[in-house]
Amino acid sequence: MNTELPPTEQRNPASGRLGELPPARVAALMNAEEHRVLEAVENISPLIAITAGKVAAAFRGGGRTIFIGAGTSGWIALQEAAELPPTFGVAADRFAVLAAGGELMGAAAITRSEDDVRAAPAALQCLGAGSGDVIIALAASGTTPFVRAGVQAGVQADAWTCAISSNPGAPLLRDGDLGIFLDTGPEILTGSTRLKAGTAQKLVLNQITTAAMVVAGRVAENHMVELTGFNHKLRQRALRIVMDLARVDEDQARARLEQASWHVRDALQVELHRQEL
Repeated sequence: MNTELPPTEQRNPASGRLGELPPARVAALMNAEEHRVLEAVENISPLIAITAGKVAAAFRGGGRTIFIGAGTSGWIALQEAAELPPTFGVAADRFAVLAAGGELMGAAAITRSEDDVRAAPAALQCLGAGSGDVIIALAASGTTPFVRAGVQAGVQADAWTCAISSNPGAPLLRDGDLGIFLDTGPEILTGSTRLKAGTAQKLVLNQITTAAMVVAGRVAENHMVELTGFNHKLRQRALRIVMDLARVDEDQARARLEQASWHVRDALQVELHRQEL
């Protein structure tokens, strides 16, 4: 193993014969390595809490959280942002993604090249990013020019910035207000950071956004009370939530939800107001 390379580019000594293994052995080897992901995320729990607090404060103040990533990191950010409106009832523009990637990323892909140092700063300027916003940048290598330029532009715009990388000492970690090092180690497929590094990034974003929305009051007990039942599955979930929190039967819950256009919080106005007192 060449220790002069950053961990994300080093060969993993446990997988030297990966190309000779049958599928079951490949899966077993991957499972044996996954413990590094949870350890890495657990080790930076205090930093996740800080970031979640910043995201919650920005949200409550009318600001935005803007994710910046390229390749796998861009896809992970895009997936995270896409799930927040249906889960927490937030407007889609409150969590934005600036990504370097292909056309499949849609409007989030503001450039194809991760070496583009102009696209992210220009997009942030168009968005009017500033002191009320949070920028979370993801790059396993911690060197991606597109991502670094975005963080640096965010700092200049006075947004609060967080950078996440799986390489210690990566320059990205020094570009913003907070650097988060995810110690996931070398991948079993050398350099394929869609594996442990990517999984760790998704777990971190899950924790940041969920904790932030809890702080922002978008959760009651352990229910997503900003949910709107716009299809059968979500209407069934909305019924269960109202039945549980209001202690009513299904017919009563349905009547409340129909009157509230299937928005859970509106159907629970009395109960949620009582909890807030």
